[in-house]
Amino acid sequence: MASDIGGAVAALQAAGEDFDALITAVGKAKFLDEIPGEDRQKLRAARTKLRKLLAAREAGGGTVSAGAAAAAAGVPAEKSPHMKTSYDAVEFDTLADVYEGLKWRMISKPGGATVKPDDFYRLYALQQQASQGDNTTERPMWAEKGGLDFEGRARWDAWAALKGLASEEAKLRFVKLFYEFPPSALYSDTRGGVTA
Repeated sequence: MASDIGGAVAALQAAGEDFDALITAVGKAKFLDEIPGEDRQKLRAARTKLRKLLAAREAGGGTVSAGAAAAAAGVPAEKSPHMKTSYDAVEFDTLADVYEGLKWRMISKPGGATVKPDDFYRLYALQQQASQGDNTTERPMWAEKGGLDFEGRARWDAWAALKGLASEEAKLRFVKLFYEFPPSALYSDTRGGVTA
């Protein structure tokens, strides 16, 4: 067991900033979650690093697999039953009209505020980037009812992260994400009823 732990920790450290090596190392070191101590902290630090690399890759327009995103979060990948082998940006207008009306799960924030899952804000950002270009608005701070505007900030942050992304690329990424985000982001997955 000690050699397994040592090997897993060594792999985490050796991966450094290499995205693919880090995904592999985090996957092999998952058993450290069950062992309290410094080694578990190293696994958690590696997951944090992986999430940051994932965010940087997404913001830079790189493609990220569902497996990579799941590894960054430390959970098994959940596949969408709506995934396709190829996507076409011509579906953008139809899908952009319906994504906000899907039955998104709500996540509670401090002070009673609620937000939707991250995939909702990624879709919103891609839709805004495709239709309006770069975000030039001021970042919202306070909600109308007082407290931080978590909803407005989540929308703004996601859109601002796409600065410089071409409209056609944003449309294609929107269509792909619409079909590939996990069903657990919704109370009931009604994407099957959408026809382009």
